[in-house]
Amino acid sequence: MTLIIAAKAAYVPSQLEDRISKGFRAVEIITFEDQLKYSFESMQKILRDYSSSLEFTSIHTPSELTISDAIDQRRRERGLLCLERAIQLAALIDCKRVVFHAFQSVLKLGTIDEMISLRNRAFQKCVEGIRSLIYLCEDLGMMLCLENINTCIRLNEVLHLIFTASPNDLLRVIREVRSDSLKLCFDVAHAQNVCNFLAQHPKMRAFLDIDTLTPEGFLELIIDHTDLIHMSDCKGVVAGKGTDNLPLGQGEIDFRKVLELVLTKGLGTPIVLEIDENDVNDAVNMAKSREFLMHIISELEH
Repeated sequence: MTLIIAAKAAYVPSQLEDRISKGFRAVEIITFEDQLKYSFESMQKILRDYSSSLEFTSIHTPSELTISDAIDQRRRERGLLCLERAIQLAALIDCKRVVFHAFQSVLKLGTIDEMISLRNRAFQKCVEGIRSLIYLCEDLGMMLCLENINTCIRLNEVLHLIFTASPNDLLRVIREVRSDSLKLCFDVAHAQNVCNFLAQHPKMRAFLDIDTLTPEGFLELIIDHTDLIHMSDCKGVVAGKGTDNLPLGQGEIDFRKVLELVLTKGLGTPIVLEIDENDVNDAVNMAKSREFLMHIISELEH
């Protein structure tokens, strides 16, 4: 089985040229809110110019936005607007997948009953948001890919994410929406972060109703609904600079176990190397990680 291994890039020509020069033939396009609002036409033009050289595996909506925020309605509306614009853009450049987030963040973990209540509200907002756009996806032949999220992340401050970090949340959304246009994006580093957090926080194990979990175990639970994989390495219980989006082999993840499951199940979905670079115009970490990945795949296949 030949797996597509893609890099991430913005719609900037210098980044796209760099990915081509390093032998990547597929990319996931990352987006930012202002771009989708104010640069839609230029994004479309530039990406179309590269459509003969690159396959666009997916478009990723702005990572900081969520369509399921049950506390901040304005933020949720921004997330939905960006998701709609990303769907429209993807259709115009012959890209079949749009990756999006649907998380609920809190500064401090409450009681289990409080968190369950908030999670249920976020679930309802998520389902409502997806249903508001699912007919557009069906009309355009587009696939929405809901991505699993970290449990604990440091942005300007440490946030706890209590919705879509769990495989149970993802499967609940899939069952409720019931559309062939909704699949999942499995992020292995996010899954590792969840596993690390669960190991140290009994309260979160009780809240998520999960005792122990591994990244490959996470994937096995959702694999029948998975249409894209994000790969990077990570370490620790707080995702952030220096602990997340690391080159493969520089963190804690056992990629051999994850890839063995992918190959055994015959999961032919693209793998996107979602790895940070010191220079966004020089994807040296992604290129090295591709070789790391291909070496493991070659050993497993023989």
